[in-house]
Amino acid sequence: MKQYLLPVGLALVVILGMNFLLNNKPPKQSAFDERREKLIDSLQYPNAKDLERMEADMEKASGATKTALLRQLSDSWMQLNQPSIATDYLRQLADNEPGYENYMRAGSAMRSLIDFEPDDNLRVNLVYGARYCFETAEKLKPGDLDARIGLAAVLVSGTNQPMEGIMMLRELDAENPENTAINLELGKFSVMSGQFDKAIERFSSVLQKDSLNLQARYMIAQAYLGQQDTSQAIGQLERIKSLTTDPTLVEQVNAEIKNLEH
Repeated sequence: MKQYLLPVGLALVVILGMNFLLNNKPPKQSAFDERREKLIDSLQYPNAKDLERMEADMEKASGATKTALLRQLSDSWMQLNQPSIATDYLRQLADNEPGYENYMRAGSAMRSLIDFEPDDNLRVNLVYGARYCFETAEKLKPGDLDARIGLAAVLVSGTNQPMEGIMMLRELDAENPENTAINLELGKFSVMSGQFDKAIERFSSVLQKDSLNLQARYMIAQAYLGQQDTSQAIGQLERIKSLTTDPTLVEQVNAEIKNLEH
């Protein structure tokens, strides 16, 4: 029997979050710091000395100079294929130049990695950081819909308060029934809870308004797999291939299709 292919992080983050105390201030020493220091100390990366120099410069910098260094460090770690570390620098950048856009950018980047970060400690810190950023963004722009959706999504998938997030999403859905972001998040929860019919309905609603939404198309494929409808799932995955020129994504989708066909 084919199994639907949701990332295992979805379930694991919920479990980890139950033992993770979230408050309103990031810790001085985080899993991001520990990972970064380990990688630099091991000289695993060729630019270790440059990274150390930028870190030292940042300790003495302030204002726009510090922001520029934080952005450079974020870009450098992204190029070194360490996106979780890169997003923490975006969070620090937002703290250095507090603003709604900066916190939303950092929160959204962290949230996008939660389900895919293989390291448990880093995953928990991504949950923490994303929640902190969305909560701060909403304080700067009270009632903002995007910040509330982001916060609700993190509560659902990453903490011991999933129902609080679900209630938030349902309230937002009642106020904004046509919103694609809300339907996408509620559809994800439906997949997590095995309500595949509801998930397909939600994702179909998103695709009716935005046929190029690759995330919704991928998730509806997972919902069809949950119903053991392999042909529909493969059809959606094939559609993704026709809508993207990203070679990495095409390769991943081809691998999933091959797995389903055997």
